[in-house]
Amino acid sequence: MTGELRPADDSSGHGPRPEFRASDRERDQVVEILQVAAGDGRLTAAELDERLDAALSARTTGDLARLTADLPSDGMPLL
Repeated sequence: MTGELRPADDSSGHGPRPEFRASDRERDQVVEILQVAAGDGRLTAAELDERLDAALSARTTGDLARLTADLPSDGMPLL
């Protein structure tokens, strides 16, 4: 039937995970992580501006996750 919705996962455990819509709270959390990272010298001002714009316009949680993937998650220094 046309127009029928199908699940994104093929139930085998190997299909793509569905991306959920990001909430305002999740966007705010990413903004805070980015600001701390910039304060720690991990991001330049230009990188911070670019990522903040992307965070505030992110539609999915996957979009947000990509913005912080290269940053430490717990604020601990990398050794």
